[in-house]
Amino acid sequence: MDHNEAVRECTSLFAREAQHAHDTAIEFEALVSVLPDEKSREIAQLQMKASHRQAKEFRELAEKVKEK
Repeated sequence: MDHNEAVRECTSLFAREAQHAHDTAIEFEALVSVLPDEKSREIAQLQMKASHRQAKEFRELAEKVKEK
């Protein structure tokens, strides 16, 4: 595997992870309104925010890899 192939593969992996984290955040967002108690909703909201943050970080990593 040459450098360009490695960069493409790395970028692809980061993009997939970003999409997965985004999808997870959306699922938690949907759950928040149907969870039975406040504590469960708070935990789901925290995880939703963490997943959105993780998706953003993976997208940023993919961009950094492309730039180098």
